[in-house]
Amino acid sequence: MEQIRVLIVDDELFVGELLKEYLSIKSYEALAVSNGEDALTVSEQFQPHIVILDIRMPGMSGMEVLKNIKAKSKTTGVIMLSAYGDTETVDEAFQLGADHYLQKPMNLKHLVETLVLLHPHQDESTGCI
Repeated sequence: MEQIRVLIVDDELFVGELLKEYLSIKSYEALAVSNGEDALTVSEQFQPHIVILDIRMPGMSGMEVLKNIKAKSKTTGVIMLSAYGDTETVDEAFQLGADHYLQKPMNLKHLVETLVLLHPHQDESTGCI
């Protein structure tokens, strides 16, 4: 069985590492990066099934990363994260191809439920396809 690969992109290093560790415990293959440029570089090799992506980051924004990811792979699931829940930004993210939106701080159990929704063929107990 293949593990679900999840790329976490958040400029808050603590958030990225926390999510990486939590998802690893849940048997996902998780990788965290802290900016959009690294996300695009790493995604070429890592080929994530799902990307957890902060909307507001310095440098390349989450929206720009989203556009690039969806241009390369329409099947990659994208969960947008933000501490700011303004509806215009959320609507724009969905128009650009985001699959889901979670507001920070998030409930980790709810995050895993969202991952299962985006990749329904996975075994919930192992995080594998």
